[in-house]
Amino acid sequence: MAKVPRTRATLFVPGSPASLSSWLKVLGETGFEVAEGILRGNGLIFAVPYEWIENDGSFGNAFSLGTVSTRQREAIDDSPGALLLRLPVDLHRERVAIASFVAKLAEAGAMAVRLEESMLGYAIDRWTELVGSNNPWELYRATVAVLSSETGASNSCGMHAFSLPDAQIAGAMPPEEANHLLASLNVYQLTESPLLLTGHTFSPDARTPRRVLERWPDGTYPAEHPSHNPFGLWRLGPEGSVGAPPSRLALVFMPSLASLLLATEKKAGRPLEQHEVERVARNGVCISMKHAEASAFERERGYADIDPARAWEHWKIVRGCLG
Repeated sequence: MAKVPRTRATLFVPGSPASLSSWLKVLGETGFEVAEGILRGNGLIFAVPYEWIENDGSFGNAFSLGTVSTRQREAIDDSPGALLLRLPVDLHRERVAIASFVAKLAEAGAMAVRLEESMLGYAIDRWTELVGSNNPWELYRATVAVLSSETGASNSCGMHAFSLPDAQIAGAMPPEEANHLLASLNVYQLTESPLLLTGHTFSPDARTPRRVLERWPDGTYPAEHPSHNPFGLWRLGPEGSVGAPPSRLALVFMPSLASLLLATEKKAGRPLEQHEVERVARNGVCISMKHAEASAFERERGYADIDPARAWEHWKIVRGCLG
């Protein structure tokens, strides 16, 4: 059996066709090949799994973040249903092909697009304009939302559409400053593909004090939620903070430390205690890699592993997301 490609970005696309058969008829007329839940052809260099979702009365609420007009939202609310499309390609690397693909969907009656990874959506013409732009800030605007918690922490949501970690700032900060800092770090990741490691520091410009970076699992959403980032997030420390320098080589667990801990817990039939988690981290089989190689391996695997130096703290977050 052929391996099903990993979903890298999920598009929710409401439109005017009254049923799935109507969608498929119109898509076929615009040049797509439709078979067994897959869209192909019409210039696509990748196949796109799809499913049909009937409007349950909540479509308008799915576009309630102020990115569409009242008139557009009313039209979305009246749409009979939507396609849910699971893109098997990176939203950054294939942005031109994806924008062209979505523009073809507009010809078939699509009205808007929401990226499920961030729950951020736009009218379809605006979405294709942002995603197809050569300006990385436009692509970022189409993809990533910034959320604030009751504790005052701010974190981005949606960077896993690029196979990258999100970013988080703890403590109270004016929303404009938090948005600027998070966006600067995230667009830097997007455009420069830097090798960032726990212990490195970041500043958006030469005038702003640097902050230490620490990689942590994402505990914002359950693991099965589309907005959960399997690549984790960068926690930015206070202004002027510094950390221990990274190790010369990365230790990569084979299999991953997260999967080892999950298997150990299933075998035990109960939650693991701290000393048990730390014992698994000490005894797991791992290989040494250059950090750049480990980063590439992580993106191909599809998730960030637990840091063995913080095995207990990271496992508590990962275990909490698993429910």
